[in-house]
Amino acid sequence: MLNFLSSGSQKQVVGITLTPSIGLEAVILDKSKTTIVSYGRKKVEYNFSTREIQDYVQFKTAIVELMDEMKIPPKTPAYIVLPNVYFDFLEIPPMISNPEIKTAVLSKAEEFYIFKRDEPVSGWCEVINPEGGSQKKIAYTSFQKSAVDEIKEIISDIGLQIMSIESAYSATLRGLHLTGFLNDIIIEEAPWTAMVINTNSYTLFQLEGKNLLDYTEVPLAIKSFSMEESYQAIISSSSQLLSNFSSTNLFVISQTDDICAEVLKRQMQFDREIIAIDSNKYSKKPLMEVLSATDFNATNSITLAAIGAVDTKESGLNIVLNVLQDDPSVSMGSYFTTTILGSPVEVTSELVDRFTILVVALCAVVFGALIGLCYFTDTQTQNGISDLNSQIQNVDAQINAESQGEKKQEVDMNMVIDEVAASNVNAINFYDSIATDIPKNVWLTRYYNQDGSKIAVRGIAASIVDIYEYYKNLRIVSPQSDIKLTELKVVTEDMDSQDSKFISDLALDKDSDRLYSFEISNTQIQMDSDPKAKEEKNENDIIIRSENTEQLEQPSSQMKPAK
Repeated sequence: MLNFLSSGSQKQVVGITLTPSIGLEAVILDKSKTTIVSYGRKKVEYNFSTREIQDYVQFKTAIVELMDEMKIPPKTPAYIVLPNVYFDFLEIPPMISNPEIKTAVLSKAEEFYIFKRDEPVSGWCEVINPEGGSQKKIAYTSFQKSAVDEIKEIISDIGLQIMSIESAYSATLRGLHLTGFLNDIIIEEAPWTAMVINTNSYTLFQLEGKNLLDYTEVPLAIKSFSMEESYQAIISSSSQLLSNFSSTNLFVISQTDDICAEVLKRQMQFDREIIAIDSNKYSKKPLMEVLSATDFNATNSITLAAIGAVDTKESGLNIVLNVLQDDPSVSMGSYFTTTILGSPVEVTSELVDRFTILVVALCAVVFGALIGLCYFTDTQTQNGISDLNSQIQNVDAQINAESQGEKKQEVDMNMVIDEVAASNVNAINFYDSIATDIPKNVWLTRYYNQDGSKIAVRGIAASIVDIYEYYKNLRIVSPQSDIKLTELKVVTEDMDSQDSKFISDLALDKDSDRLYSFEISNTQIQMDSDPKAKEEKNENDIIIRSENTEQLEQPSSQMKPAK
């Protein structure tokens, strides 16, 4: 099951980055962030004056060739990184919503000259201002909408799943983090500066730990200077800016063959540590290990932006400026990255589809198993019924065979039932009397019944009215009986021990409440409730007899005094 899911969830993702002086780079990065699985590069021209791709046919052809050479399958998620067109910060109230942020960002971006003739598309993220304040600070980037639509259409025609389009600025900073240059800096939350040098400008980013604080872009026509003059021009224009930064580290990143970062580092007067990173002809080794490449000679100049392109969700910097962040077609492609059994898994729409198929298949298997079990159980039951019917038929045959020679005697069962019922009607009626409605304040302590002809009931009640009510109920149950109220007296403290114990269990106020003991019977007998008196008599003799009384049968063990 895990193999079935992971076959679609751990597929490759590709970062496609355009750097003017280098060309179009394609990077497949291992999820462990320690190696580049595959790398390729193609020549694509970029127009600095219009700030867009010079030839979109060349751009499309280059991607198709890279897909073929690097064996990138269709529907692979693709992260696009372009040279910066417009980048800025914006301070807004803390409670402002995303639609309002979008309106504010687009409104400010439209002031840039590029967007006077072309509508902007923007992406943004919140950056933390360590000085606090009542305003929320966000960084945002903008591209021409026509260029974004053209790129989306090209990627769709090629068969890749486009996931993002963003500026090289944010991807470069994430690339620094992925290559390990920022590990100690982020842990210590130390201030640092990145200088990114391109063909016609350089940009300074000021950060504290992983928080982006400020940036400055300085236009500089490097190609108009001699090699020595270009170094001095950068040092002269940046010295004042760098003096305002309290950085502990300065990263000098050159992405043009006109400037060597190592040479610039030696000439700069900066009293803190300088780290030189060349993504040009001066680089001696790649920034990360490369397992496969279309041209290994080109791997030495891999850009940080190409490395950071595919890390739009997991970077410790969390600086992601995706202009497609509100595009529903993008959100359907990939949802998030999770970890299953120690391996990173990209949760995509394909993974969701595979999981759905798996669940449906499992349900079908379970349903089929239940149907098979029901069929098996029904078959076993039918076989058991058939066996029982066979046994019954055999027994009937034996009975018929044995009774063939015997004289059958006709028995009228209805007559037998009527005779039994008639002879026991009185007994049945008197036994039913114990279930008659007993008033709330009446408690029975003795009940005797001999063949339904001799009955004696003894009890205690809270009032004479309750006693009469119960007596009347007995008469209704058995109107043909001759039962009478044979005893009625007020309960006193010198009563027999059995009734005294029973009364003590009742929640009564002995000072104010009065109880009556009574006896109902149809013969002149008196029930003995005194255990001491019983000890002096025969164990089977439970009735005190007078000259005209008859001994009643001892009650069954089920008829005991009630508690």
